[in-house]
Amino acid sequence: MTEEPTATAADLNQFRASFYLLLSKSFSRELDRDTLKSIDKALEALIEAFDLLEIPPEENFQTGKKILRAFFEQTRHEDDTDVIAELARCYASLFLGVGSRTVSPCESIYRGEARRLFQSSHFEAQQAYREIGMAKSEGYHEPDDHIAVELGYMARLCELTQEAVEVSRERQAHYLTLQKEFLEKHLLSWIPDFSRDLLESTQSPLYQGMAHLLNGYIKADNQLIKSMIQDI
Repeated sequence: MTEEPTATAADLNQFRASFYLLLSKSFSRELDRDTLKSIDKALEALIEAFDLLEIPPEENFQTGKKILRAFFEQTRHEDDTDVIAELARCYASLFLGVGSRTVSPCESIYRGEARRLFQSSHFEAQQAYREIGMAKSEGYHEPDDHIAVELGYMARLCELTQEAVEVSRERQAHYLTLQKEFLEKHLLSWIPDFSRDLLESTQSPLYQGMAHLLNGYIKADNQLIKSMIQDI
């Protein structure tokens, strides 16, 4: 017989899933008007929720939060057509190879030999996705170790952990362990370098804020996962 799930455990995993999805969406493609507005709304709500849950603060996370709050406060008073056009230019310049200082959003470039795509990390990520029955959208053609896909995988694991709260501690521990392993083997091994390169390559407050937020969040979340495993 399983113990009754606590609201805190279920809520925490839902918040974490939502945060990973927000990060994934931010890096998946050029932002359109609706996506930008949804990020603005979701970011503030999620940050407030994390504050209420007393998740330990991390310096980069706090820096990113301040930058993004200032960015969204300013853009609410600007022509959103101009804002979207500028963000599209930034995305193309940074991630699509049309600028002088591009940043690869793929793990293989950072961890593979000779900075090439489709190295071992790409196939390791594919295998991890298959093990939980996750597949990319057919319309999304980026490599499987693209940052948006890896963050989407973490979001899915958080969802599965939330569902497991109502099943057993063993299932919760299983999915939390998968999260810990993927964070430590993949995200934490290249995201800090990716974030550094992003900060050095752009003056866009949105992408500077996201670089800080992402780097800080994965570090804080790794500690949180360890704590959750210990509690189980």
